[in-house]
Amino acid sequence: MILISFLQLALVALHWVPVNGKSRNDLVTQATTSNNTLSLEPQLKIKTETKSKSSSIKLFSFNPNTNTINDWINLGLTEKQGQSILKYISKGGSFKVKNDMKKMHVVKPELFRQWWDYIQLPDSLTASKEKYFEPDHKSTNTQKVNINIASIDDLDKLPLIGEGRAKAIISYRDRLGGFILIDQLLDLKSIPDSVFLSIKDRIYTDGKIYKSLNINADSLFHPYLPKSFAKMIVSYRQQHGNYQRIEDLRILPLYDDKIMRKIAPYLIVKP
Repeated sequence: MILISFLQLALVALHWVPVNGKSRNDLVTQATTSNNTLSLEPQLKIKTETKSKSSSIKLFSFNPNTNTINDWINLGLTEKQGQSILKYISKGGSFKVKNDMKKMHVVKPELFRQWWDYIQLPDSLTASKEKYFEPDHKSTNTQKVNINIASIDDLDKLPLIGEGRAKAIISYRDRLGGFILIDQLLDLKSIPDSVFLSIKDRIYTDGKIYKSLNINADSLFHPYLPKSFAKMIVSYRQQHGNYQRIEDLRILPLYDDKIMRKIAPYLIVKP
């Protein structure tokens, strides 16, 4: 009986003997905690890598039809993915509205959602004229007048136009470099809504731009380009050299997205 009691006391003592200053209970707890930590490390690594990949995307306003390979890389695509889009455009492809970008398999849904507010294209072809202009492809029915090539006599035959308004339309067309939308006639003070509604079903435009504006020119004049911004474009080029692309204008203090959405289709870059 005494021997049994002694053995029981020995077992209790062994259970509480410290190992390196820690009780066996402490060691068990430490082992459990270590295992949990090890199991969490891969998850933390995955989250860190995901966050790092997301933070590498640089969002900025862009027109997918004019992006360079560096633009696509900054927007989150690989060089190979960006080249596939450039190849699509080089073969005659284009993006008319934002959702057109979904047809590119390299543009993942999550990435497209991040781009949405920065894509300088209309949500749909019926978007207001404050959006990016798209050609108004009307039927070339001979009964309709193409306001991009119409003469004074052609326009004079339209309801409520007359010779005076016909001259104003042609003058404005020459200053613009071509009509992209028939709605641009509303820019003219002499064409109120009532007059436009009376002729809109009898006119169309082929959407062609026959006179572009080179931002590397010594002087810039366009109805959609404020004089102050035009002077700044010229002044900056004289100090720093020619622009390489339209997007270079973003660095200017007077840069305005609303202005650029209207004038960008008319701009080109030549040495």
